[in-house]
Amino acid sequence: MRVSLKAKLTGLIAFLVLLVVLATSTLYLSSLSSQALGEVESKAQYLANEIYHEASAVLAQSRMPSTKSPADSEELRRFVQSTLVSDPGLNSMMESAVGYSPTIYYVCITDERLEVLIHDDPGEIGRRFVPANSFRGLVRAGVVRQLQVIYGPPRVYEVVLPLAIGDKPLVDVRVGVSTVFLRDKITPDLHAALALSVLTILLATVSAGLLSYRVLRPLESISEGVERLARGEFMEPVQLKRRDEWGILSSKLNLLGEQLRGEKAAFVQLKENLDQLFSNLADGLLLFDRQDRLVLATPAASRFLRSSPESLVHHPASEVFSSDNALDHLLRQAFRSRHSTPWQTVELADHSGPVRVAVNVQFVEEEGERVGCLVTLRDASTRAQLEDQIDVSTKLAALGRLTSGVAHEVKNPLNAMVLQVEVLKAKLADQGQRVMPQLETLSTEIRRLDRVVKTFLDFTRPVELRPSDTEIEALVREVFTLAEPQARQNNVRLVLEPDGAGIGIPPEARPKIFSLYYTTKPGGTGIGLAMAYRIIQLHNGSIDYSSEVDRGTTFRVVLPR
Repeated sequence: MRVSLKAKLTGLIAFLVLLVVLATSTLYLSSLSSQALGEVESKAQYLANEIYHEASAVLAQSRMPSTKSPADSEELRRFVQSTLVSDPGLNSMMESAVGYSPTIYYVCITDERLEVLIHDDPGEIGRRFVPANSFRGLVRAGVVRQLQVIYGPPRVYEVVLPLAIGDKPLVDVRVGVSTVFLRDKITPDLHAALALSVLTILLATVSAGLLSYRVLRPLESISEGVERLARGEFMEPVQLKRRDEWGILSSKLNLLGEQLRGEKAAFVQLKENLDQLFSNLADGLLLFDRQDRLVLATPAASRFLRSSPESLVHHPASEVFSSDNALDHLLRQAFRSRHSTPWQTVELADHSGPVRVAVNVQFVEEEGERVGCLVTLRDASTRAQLEDQIDVSTKLAALGRLTSGVAHEVKNPLNAMVLQVEVLKAKLADQGQRVMPQLETLSTEIRRLDRVVKTFLDFTRPVELRPSDTEIEALVREVFTLAEPQARQNNVRLVLEPDGAGIGIPPEARPKIFSLYYTTKPGGTGIGLAMAYRIIQLHNGSIDYSSEVDRGTTFRVVLPR
């Protein structure tokens, strides 16, 4: 499933807001936890100070008996213990200390050997005390560590305040804090803070999503416009009536679409011109890039490659010229040597006989680096045929000028002869049965000679063409209908298929079939193909043929649109 850019940006903005709110909520929870632990520490410290001052005052008011030596640590310990235990004010303070704060677990005073001298629980007096971790370390720990301790297994942390006489440590005032009691105290506040944080996160995330969705709404229209441009659809502009940055961006995008539309039209026109130019090229052109991959091939190249150029584009030269013939062998050698090859002619086998192909290979270099290669393929046989046709046209033109002059010179005496024959007929009317057959024969031959002269003149006289749209199929069928009786009389089969059927044209007669008066048919005039050739030339067309002896001849007439 494809996600739109607007949805991505909306999600990203909401995610960033979520991260910011989460970080703020974490800091708030950390501050709340630290504040709660700080309050507990302050109360424990306050309680330790009160007991410290009370114990100091009790000891200061008491005097050690003269029989006891202060230097004896054991005597001094017993004196201190007896003094502190016997003081009612200190005992009362010790008993009420646990009720002072719900988080206080115990309050005691221990000597330097960790023996309990006085405790809020009288049963603990005289026992060895196991010290707990310092509460200051818990306060200074991170919020995660604090929560792990508070909501982990039950533990006891304590606040310790040493009591000394001079420089000599005497006792330690210890106030213990249980994590069980601490959990009961801090949990309500944490639950409230957590609920507030969750609500804040939800509201902030939803608000950021809605706000960003509204702000980024024009991005969807602009994104659709960009996609239309990517698909080549430049007609429909982006409909966005705004005066802010989105409106400016949409107007720039519409301007870009208009420019691309103009560039596309120019490109299409250029491509059509190139296609038309390439389609009219008789030579096959193959353009290769610096990696010897085919990037361009004209339609005429298909005659030499035996496959369509479209199927060979983007293929390397080794695959394009992979056949085992003289042409492909020559081109493979040229690409291996990387040297330009001047015009060379090779022969290829074809179903109608050998075909001569002229080849030229040019490697294009720029600043000493090869950037491409141009291969030109030319049908040398067709070129020879064109030269023959030009030669025939030249001969026909010269012959036309000669026959035109001769025809004019002959036509005038023929007219005089016709008139004289008519005069003889009138003068010899009384001897008609004796001389009339000879006069008729003479008149017929003169008229036949006159028709020949008119044919000469029609062949050489300039023709004014008036082109008009014509249905080719109907015209061809009409010609076939008119020619079919004479063709049947001469044992010639007329078909509309590409391949004809007949005896074919002998190789020695092929160069002369379009020559005036050349014929191999008894009684033929030799004018038909010459006249057809001239008419097609007048229409800027071409006539070609392929013939196989004992199989038939196929004529191909190409006329421009």
